[in-house]
Amino acid sequence: MTLGRWLGSKKGWTSTPVHPLVRSKLSRILELAEGKDVLDCGCVGARLEDAPFEYDGNTSASGHIQIAKVARSCLGVDIWGEEVEKRRQVGLNVVTANVETMRLGKTFDLIVAGDLIEHLANPGEFLSRAFAHLRDQGYLCIVTPNAFSVNTVLKSLLGIGTQVNAEHTCWYDPTTLGQLLKRHGFAPIEWYWQDYGRNPLASAIVSLRPSLAAHFICIAERDPRGNLP
Repeated sequence: MTLGRWLGSKKGWTSTPVHPLVRSKLSRILELAEGKDVLDCGCVGARLEDAPFEYDGNTSASGHIQIAKVARSCLGVDIWGEEVEKRRQVGLNVVTANVETMRLGKTFDLIVAGDLIEHLANPGEFLSRAFAHLRDQGYLCIVTPNAFSVNTVLKSLLGIGTQVNAEHTCWYDPTTLGQLLKRHGFAPIEWYWQDYGRNPLASAIVSLRPSLAAHFICIAERDPRGNLP
């Protein structure tokens, strides 16, 4: 018996969830977005002049652009008003709004929150607003850094401080995010570990232990059995 299985057999201990390891943050989301009405929350990400705008299948582009190209309609929302206005001027369908308080007057088939929830002061308020804007049979897609990535684990073992985005307010793992989702009326139905595999050593470790990936992805749906907002 391996150490992991022995620990997992102890009362109160559970094994690390086995989820698929993927390289792309967007592949599954793009599949779900095709032909749908999509709300892209936190759509800005960076200054327009620092982010590629065109996407021709060969060059990289912002996630919002890629989603908009496959969706029936795609509305982006972000609190960064100056950058939202720049995108409006180049023809993107985006509005300035706080995802924790937004009231957009419409509902969507798919709501995407890529690298967003870890920035929020009140993530539960965002999930309540997402619930209110999601149609029946719709999906919420969340991508967020993994609290127990190989980067954070190794640096902790070595006594090295982990570099954290100054705007981040929290860390999640599938257990804590799953609990938060359930408290706000969502039922997680798909999980993925995500890592680009750019560092050879880290990539080798993650291949053996996908739960050490840099990010994870959750796809959730409305849970009719939950305590809905």
